[in-house]
Amino acid sequence: MDLPRRYAYNPQWRIILFGFVFGGGLIVVRIHWVVLTAGMLFVVFASLLMVRRLVFPKFLQLEEDSLLLPKGFFRTWITKISYADIENGWETVGGSMRTLQLQVKGRTFEINSTMLPDTASYIAVRDFLKSHVIPKEKTVQPIETGKYGFKCSYEGNGEIYDSNGEILWRFKTLHERPHYPYGLFRLPDFVVYDKFDKELFRIKLKRKLSLGQFVMLENGRSVCTINQRSFLRNKFTLNFSSGQKWVFRMPLFTVNFGGLSDTGEKIRVRVRTHNIWYVLIDTKADSAQLAVALAFIHRERLRFN
Repeated sequence: MDLPRRYAYNPQWRIILFGFVFGGGLIVVRIHWVVLTAGMLFVVFASLLMVRRLVFPKFLQLEEDSLLLPKGFFRTWITKISYADIENGWETVGGSMRTLQLQVKGRTFEINSTMLPDTASYIAVRDFLKSHVIPKEKTVQPIETGKYGFKCSYEGNGEIYDSNGEILWRFKTLHERPHYPYGLFRLPDFVVYDKFDKELFRIKLKRKLSLGQFVMLENGRSVCTINQRSFLRNKFTLNFSSGQKWVFRMPLFTVNFGGLSDTGEKIRVRVRTHNIWYVLIDTKADSAQLAVALAFIHRERLRFN
């Protein structure tokens, strides 16, 4: 492509004409005041687009080392984007409209096919810009010990993530038949798997009665007992075979709660939504067993919500 090259970047006449015709039709019909108002809005918007095209014409310009792109609601401001700063580019399609998304220094800019004169112009601009995209290598941050993300559905299935958002473990509630609510007569096992679907932990109901007691198994061996300590299901105790003991509380009407061990280590939880928790465990106490126990408590909280 010979540079520099300039393309008109304005609302197309067919869109403006559609706004006048459709809006005018609604005004003429006048079935209801809502229809009349909608018709007037279409006409006003079409008028603004026409003014934008006739009075404030803009251009998309491809230069030797940068792109001049109109932006803003009516695409009246011009921004300069260096080709070297374009980190990624992808296309979205909705009906006859195509949009090229450009990621530049953490921001996203759009090039809309309906603003260019024709499809051929859009394709030429798209192919040229995508050929200049040089994906930046992602900097891999070190994993922060004790920092997790929990995501769980109301059915009891989900994932545990590390501090970089990578899945560490997946878990499932083994329903005989998928349904919700569950646990009124029989509570299915809560099973945790690694990335290769190998079972790592299984939590089973040991005693129901008024307050439940659960046992966590690793390779068939009991490693932790989890006890409900409140009829509101917002207090649990964890007793690990290693001797570590925890009290975990979830006070009502708060998005911040946590736990405390008998040796002073802490667990801090922040609730983003009912289904997503952000968890921080003190480094000295961090372990897969503890993270899995907290994921199970998360499941129990959802089960009773």
